Amino acid sequence: MKIILILPLILIAQIENQVRDDNPGLFKNQRVFHIPPKPLFKDRIHKLNFITNIPEDSIVTSSLFFKTDLMNYYQEVHLLGKSGSYTFVYNPKKYPGKRLQYYFTIKTFKKLFGVPINDNGELQPVDKLLINPKEHFNQKRRLNE
Repeated sequence: MKIILILPLILIAQIENQVRDDNPGLFKNQRVFHIPPKPLFKDRIHKLNFITNIPEDSIVTSSLFFKTDLMNYYQEVHLLGKSGSYTFVYNPKKYPGKRLQYYFTIKTFKKLFGVPINDNGELQPVDKLLINPKEHFNQKRRLNE
């Protein structure tokens, strides 16, 4: 009988804990949004973009920092935005490699914003493997059979 009464209380406490998650990655840096493309294919051009609600007249610079596994250092590309949307076109023929790592930054007059950030609120680059499209779709087809 006691177990029946305690179990719902534990369940409610767990749900409340998840809803009130104090994870800084969820709440910090909510001015810049990015969803990494899935998947990134070899030998295909991809658009890497982010959006922001920061007014354009407040932005000093907006940049993408990226590198492939064949590069030693991150390359900085300044991005021009339109209506809060910023896009970089990644061309694997121009920047070859098997992996792509990147992150975005926006510098305003008062702050520096970056995306993506990890659970500690620190900037953590996206790290994507560039995959063969034929292998990807063959594997997907086998999983659906």
